[in-house]
Amino acid sequence: MKRSTVMLLVCLVFFNSALIAYSYQNQHSINVVVDPGGGQSYNAEPASYAPASGLFQTSAIPIPASGPETQMAAYRPHIGYARPITKVAPAACPPLVACGPKPDPPCILPKRMPRQWELSAQAFFPKLSGTVQWPAAIHGVPTDEVSITDDLGLPKHPVLGEYSAYYQINWNWSIYYSIMPISLSATTTANRSFYFGNWAPVPIGSQIRTDWNFIYQRLGLMYTAINTCNANLSIYTAWLYNPQEFKVSCSVCPNWPASKVDRDRQMLMSGLDLKKCIRTLCNGSTLSCDTKASIGYLDNTLVLDIQPGMRFSVPLNCGRWGFVKGGYRWLNFNESRNDLKMNLYLEGGFVEGGLIF
Repeated sequence: MKRSTVMLLVCLVFFNSALIAYSYQNQHSINVVVDPGGGQSYNAEPASYAPASGLFQTSAIPIPASGPETQMAAYRPHIGYARPITKVAPAACPPLVACGPKPDPPCILPKRMPRQWELSAQAFFPKLSGTVQWPAAIHGVPTDEVSITDDLGLPKHPVLGEYSAYYQINWNWSIYYSIMPISLSATTTANRSFYFGNWAPVPIGSQIRTDWNFIYQRLGLMYTAINTCNANLSIYTAWLYNPQEFKVSCSVCPNWPASKVDRDRQMLMSGLDLKKCIRTLCNGSTLSCDTKASIGYLDNTLVLDIQPGMRFSVPLNCGRWGFVKGGYRWLNFNESRNDLKMNLYLEGGFVEGGLIF
């Protein structure tokens, strides 16, 4: 009985100790003090229980110092306190935005990219003149030069066409082909006597029929020596092939119905091609200077082909362009032979249209 009483007291003491330990454990908590006043710091201090004194003691945790309202927003608790909603009135005079004229778009010259084609057709409105001297002399007496317009009756203001094609091999090299076929006919009355391929002259007052065929074609290689965003300068050399034929007949000529002379020239032609951007509009359309100057040589003939002009290009998406061009053109053939001379002068305005694709 005595042993049972001792065991009972031991169990009571152990149970009482466990309760006290559990009670001490629950006293470990965080004491949070919320200060609703603006511009003050907030401290969150963990509290520990001092068993000897039975009071709460706080261990200080450093919190950022007080400062502007925007700096303290990150340290404010999200629960337990919320700031009232306030309405901020807009400024009486809002800040002004400095506005000036829009800058012009950069001037960029449209051009052929590698593996692109350029096809164009030109309408040429020249004043036609020229002379033919064949034969050069009769019985040792030099013959007169015959005017192809005044004597042979060809029109002085024909409309001629030229067709060109370019293929861009890479950024600097391209090949091109150009042809101007001319075929003119006329019937007139001789206003003077002259020789044309016969030992007997064509008498004044006779009716003359003239047929003239002339082909001006070039096949060449072009190198772009200067190639920038707004300008390029190209040099080129081409093979020039120029067959032409005059066929003249008259009503009283002894060898009726016709006297014919033909001449095939094979020459070289070199030149410069200058393109310079003048202005690019907001929609991408571009106005540019487009000028060509060529000189042909060999085969006892000198050829000059000069074409100053302006080009207006319109973008067609995906690197394609359409363009129109206008300007003035001089095309001259001067022959230096003793037995046969066939000189030609074409001078006038032109318009041209084409595509780059």
